[in-house]
Amino acid sequence: MAAAKKPDCLDSVLEHEGLLWKPRQGATSSAEEFLAARALFKDLHDDATWNPWVLNERAAELEQAEQIMGQWKRAEPGHRVMTKKQIDARMARWEREFKERLAADEERHERDRSRYDPAREHARLSLIEHQSRLEFELYEVAGLRDGSRFPAMDPRRRTEQVAKLDDSIARIRAQIERLADTTGDPEDVVDERGWLPRDRREALLFHYRLDRQFEVEDLRTRVPDLDAALKATKGRDARAKLRTELDQASRRLEKLLAVPNLTAEDMCSECQSPFARHGWSMPPWDGPCPAWPGWATRVKEARKILLSAHRTEEVVQPRRAKPEPLAVIPSGLPITEVLERLTALQTQYPDAEVRRGRANRWELWPNSSTS
Repeated sequence: MAAAKKPDCLDSVLEHEGLLWKPRQGATSSAEEFLAARALFKDLHDDATWNPWVLNERAAELEQAEQIMGQWKRAEPGHRVMTKKQIDARMARWEREFKERLAADEERHERDRSRYDPAREHARLSLIEHQSRLEFELYEVAGLRDGSRFPAMDPRRRTEQVAKLDDSIARIRAQIERLADTTGDPEDVVDERGWLPRDRREALLFHYRLDRQFEVEDLRTRVPDLDAALKATKGRDARAKLRTELDQASRRLEKLLAVPNLTAEDMCSECQSPFARHGWSMPPWDGPCPAWPGWATRVKEARKILLSAHRTEEVVQPRRAKPEPLAVIPSGLPITEVLERLTALQTQYPDAEVRRGRANRWELWPNSSTS
C-alpha cells in the first residue's frame, strides 16, 4: 500500500495514489482506516472476478469498508462527480470499442482461414509435446544423478537409467529442432477456423473460469450436506459410502480453491486446462494434453487393446436347454389306454420315473437316482 501523504498547503487533505481526499463533515474514521477500507474494498472486488463467493463470505467486512469510505470525499478543486449522462456515455463508448474489437477479430479469423496448414498445426502440437517431455526427462535424469530420485536404487541400475534417459533426451532435442523448423513461430499457427493459439486460450479461460465457479459453488453446498448426512447415519456400509463421497468432494473443493487467478497466457490452447497442469507424472500433474499427437495415439491404441481384451474375455454362456420329460400321457384318457401307453413306455424306458405334470398329465422323466 502506498504511504499516505498530507500536503502542507491543504489542511485535512489526504493524497493517495494521485488522488486527493478529505473527510466529510462529522466523519469519525481516521486516514489510516480510510486507506485500509479502500484497499480491502479493491482487493475483495478484484478477488471476486475469480472467486465471486468472497463477496458473500466477507459481506460484513465489505459493508464496514463502504461505511468508512462514505465518510470521505474527493478534495481536488472543482472536482465533480460524473452525472448519469456521462456514465451512460462512457458505457456506450466501451460497448462500441468492444464490438469493434470483436468485428476486427472475426475479420482476421476469416482472412486467416486461407493459410491453415494441417501439417504445420500437427508439427506445432508435436513440438509442444516434445518440449514438455524434454522438461520432464531433464528433471528425471537430474534427480537420478544427484540421488534425490529413488535413493535406494541399485547403483548399476541407476547408471543404466541415466544412460537411457541421456539417449532419449538427445533424440527429443533432435526432434524439437526438426519440428521447430517446420512450425516456425508457434503462436502464428492458425487452426481450421483461422484462430490463433491466443484466441483459443482466451475462449478456454472464459469457460474454465465459469466451470470452476459453478463447481466450487456446488461443492460448497454439497460438502456440508455430506458431512451432516454422515453424522446422522448409523449403518456402517452407508457411513463408509458417505465418508468416501465426502473425502472426494472435500479434496476436489480444496484443489479448485487453490487455483490462483489465471490469465489467458496460463491456459492450454488446445483444451480446457491450465497449461501448468499438463505433465508426465500423475500426480502432481493431471496428465498430457489429449491433443498432443503422440499421447493421443497412445491413448487410442490403449483403448483398442482394452476393448479387444474385453471382447476376448466376454464369454457368452450357452443357454441351458429347458428339461423336458421323456414322454407325456395327457389326462382325460380312458384307463385302458393309459395302461397300454404305460406298458409300451415301460419297455422303452424301463428305469423312468412317472410324475404328475401340469394339467393332471402323466410325465416320464429319467430316474433321478441314476442320472
